Amino acid sequence: MSKKVCFIINPVSGTGSWKGIEENIEKYLDPSFSRVVFFTEYAGHAIELANDASKTCDVVVAVGGDGMMNEVARGIIGTKAALAIVPAGSGNALARHLEIPLTHKGAIECINKMNTRVIDTATMNDEDFFAVCGTGYDAEVANKFAESSKRGFLTYVTLAMKNYFSYKPATYDIIIDGNAMQKKAFLISIANGSQYGNNAHIAPKASTRDGMLDVCILKPFPLIVAPILALRLFGWSLDNSPYMDVVRGRSIHIRNADRHTPLCVHYDGEPAGTTDEIRVEVAPRTLTVVAPEKKQKTHL
Repeated sequence: MSKKVCFIINPVSGTGSWKGIEENIEKYLDPSFSRVVFFTEYAGHAIELANDASKTCDVVVAVGGDGMMNEVARGIIGTKAALAIVPAGSGNALARHLEIPLTHKGAIECINKMNTRVIDTATMNDEDFFAVCGTGYDAEVANKFAESSKRGFLTYVTLAMKNYFSYKPATYDIIIDGNAMQKKAFLISIANGSQYGNNAHIAPKASTRDGMLDVCILKPFPLIVAPILALRLFGWSLDNSPYMDVVRGRSIHIRNADRHTPLCVHYDGEPAGTTDEIRVEVAPRTLTVVAPEKKQKTHL
């Protein structure tokens, strides 16, 4: 019996990398697969399309960036359908973590092989996320990036550099699996996958299959150290920095220690506004994904 594959495309993906996907589906998708293609029309539409597709399709494919991946995955959690990704965004965090090829051809051929695994997901204040969520400096930059008319890695880096000088680290009350601590932090990232995207590995040892989350607490640091931290971020070694603490857990609660300042938050590269507190829970083995056989170096 042939597999049915549904492609859900974000036609306003910031980088425009989705263009040509329909032709490449015809060219590279195994002809034994039946296929259907939908285009999203508004924010949240992919959740609805994916949920409908999960009733009749074996694989539901997110064609777009991290926000698109998040919506499609949310639409199929708890169903028998598998998530596949054709990366077409700025960061492609989960796709890179799972080592899904970044080209149309490579990603579609990955679907043809139908190698699947079941991975963990997580929620932040009852909102599903799949790669990374957090608060602090990266959340501030995510909000600025979302407001920018330009996309791409260079835009993100420019905004990150500009905001460093005006950003003030906060002190947080953190509870991880019942263990309370107070930390002053530049940022706190809670990682299911290993990276923000663009191979920026905030949690190099994070695994999507261990039932745990990596809570990455980056302490305030002098500007002179920033280039070294950047090298570590892209070199799989930020967790070895004396400025980084990583605590693993299943249930995380975070509040600003002063109780008056709301937390700016993000998940899967998308800004999520502000909130008085963050409650994060892991949901082990809740999403089937189509991805290549894992390589020894990674913690998939």
